Amino acid sequence: MLTCFSFASQSSSAIVCCKHWKNHNIPLCHSSRDWASSFFIDNSKKLDKPFFLGRSAGTRTRSKPFGACPLVLKMTNNASEESISSPNGGDILQSILQRKAVEVAQLKEKLSTEPSDNPIKKRLAMEGLFEPKDSFYSALKKPNFTLSVIAEIKRKSPSKGHIGNIRDPAGLSRIYKEGGASAISVLTDWEGFGGTLDDLRKVYKAQQQYRETYPGPAPILRKDFIMDKVQIAEAAEAGASAVLLIVSALGERTKELLEATYALGLEALVEVHNEEEVDIALRSGAKIIGINNRNLKNFEVSLERAIKLRQLLPPEIVSVAESGISDPADAWLLRDEGFNAILVGEALVTAAEKNQGVGTYYQTPVNQAYGLIRAFLSKSSRKYANSATAALWGQGEGAKEFLGSISV
Repeated sequence: MLTCFSFASQSSSAIVCCKHWKNHNIPLCHSSRDWASSFFIDNSKKLDKPFFLGRSAGTRTRSKPFGACPLVLKMTNNASEESISSPNGGDILQSILQRKAVEVAQLKEKLSTEPSDNPIKKRLAMEGLFEPKDSFYSALKKPNFTLSVIAEIKRKSPSKGHIGNIRDPAGLSRIYKEGGASAISVLTDWEGFGGTLDDLRKVYKAQQQYRETYPGPAPILRKDFIMDKVQIAEAAEAGASAVLLIVSALGERTKELLEATYALGLEALVEVHNEEEVDIALRSGAKIIGINNRNLKNFEVSLERAIKLRQLLPPEIVSVAESGISDPADAWLLRDEGFNAILVGEALVTAAEKNQGVGTYYQTPVNQAYGLIRAFLSKSSRKYANSATAALWGQGEGAKEFLGSISV
């Protein structure tokens, strides 16, 4: 009997199945419908290593095992666990992690055929030889009650669907930077968020134009579901300064992946959702902790979650509020509650895309994303301005700059 797996912190024997196994009445998980592959536990055999069974519709050919690929699996032998992979309201995170396990295996298999001078292989071979970096930390760590903005580039999400086309991620990153963003977050997951590593490379190249200006290029966060150090090395070679580590996905492996991140020359934003995950992040040595207002199991948003958990963080930790932030008044509230930074994606992309139809996308001060960042960074307070005032604040500042440039 073969049963679809869910991600867990213990290893187990497994094999990889192809989509065409549906012909044999073998149930496939949600991720397999999109990626034509899925991992299964074999209850009738004891396999020492996972094997890959070819993807062609008419054949099943075993190739060499994945070897050291650290796939961590467990049985899904009850109704509640099986439902997590359902496209009809199950645990979205688990479904994504199943797909990521396949992607990591594919990346490792591809690298195994690359020459030794492959940049990713070279970085992995130099693990532990890189000097510690703090560009991401320094960009976010400002005086108390001064907010930083991590501006995000993403085209869609599992909860919202389509957000924006973003035909020019490099141009959007420049708008973010000139609006006052301290760092840029780039989604590199194609299936769920419409992003790629090529987006990150383009953003990195665009940010290099600020090398001769203070404070220099905005550091870039690779936002993806990191589960192996090969993804960290991949991020570094694409130009990232930091990667996202999600405690909900990694559990006690957070420390292992955080240490690998530092050893490979990057920093990390460690994401938490509850008190237990805050404890894991702190014990793992996290320096930058992001509190996600969105529950990754059902994608519901609660701003109160961030405010409550922020009180558990020591003052030396850079605290970042993530998800569901669109109203500048909410940004001001989070700043007044002691947050160092906010991470905003959907609101900024939506604002930027509004300008494409009126020919002002590249006129930075006029772009609404530029204005929204200015509003987030305003020294105003929720006590003295309502949401409508807040929404116009940054756009007004941008308009004044634009008119000023015309008068010059």
